[in-house]
Amino acid sequence: MEKAFDSINHDILISKLNFNGAEGKTLLWFKSYLSNRYQRVTLTNNVNCQNLFSTWEKITHGVPQGSILDPLLFLIYINDLPKIINDRAIPILFTDDTTILITSPNISDFERTVTTTLNLLNEWLNTNFLSINFDKTHIMQFTTTNWPKPYLQFAHLNNQKSIVSNTKFLGIHINDTINWKNHIEYILPKLSTACHAMRIIKPCMSLETLKIVNLMFMGPCIIFIVE
Repeated sequence: MEKAFDSINHDILISKLNFNGAEGKTLLWFKSYLSNRYQRVTLTNNVNCQNLFSTWEKITHGVPQGSILDPLLFLIYINDLPKIINDRAIPILFTDDTTILITSPNISDFERTVTTTLNLLNEWLNTNFLSINFDKTHIMQFTTTNWPKPYLQFAHLNNQKSIVSNTKFLGIHINDTINWKNHIEYILPKLSTACHAMRIIKPCMSLETLKIVNLMFMGPCIIFIVE
């Protein structure tokens, strides 16, 4: 979704919080947390060291970012999204990254389901003042290596989207046959860098420290321990 955290409508969020059980002082606390916030833009001229300021404007959309509460509020905001497409597709929500799985043995049925699902999704997004980030939206058709892939294209709101053979999904590079070739090519340079760093610092650091350094290079997906 495009600028998802900045597009949340406060009135809709409060109503969804109330629908999910927040009431009384709890609901008033959330209203206080979201209301009476202002922002302005500052432009700095490095030549004469002068600053230009816009006027203060009240914030009516978006959640304040930088705390653990903000992703939770966003998840509550989009919690009802799966209900509109559950009978046609399988939605997977991870904060503002939304994945939709559609299966069909028939190409015509598949195209119709994709089109219908996108229309339903767009209707929900418009109602909730959100929009799709088409630059980061991809369509991938998963098949076996010996299965012929038909050429498919989908147009949605004058945005033409064709099927891609590989993409990045929550930090993992996947392709349409799920053979992990793309992710292996992506991770090998990181492994090489991590191995070189570990080899240099191994004589002067403990095993626990080496584990921490490794996670800095590789993240939580792969733990590489030098013995």
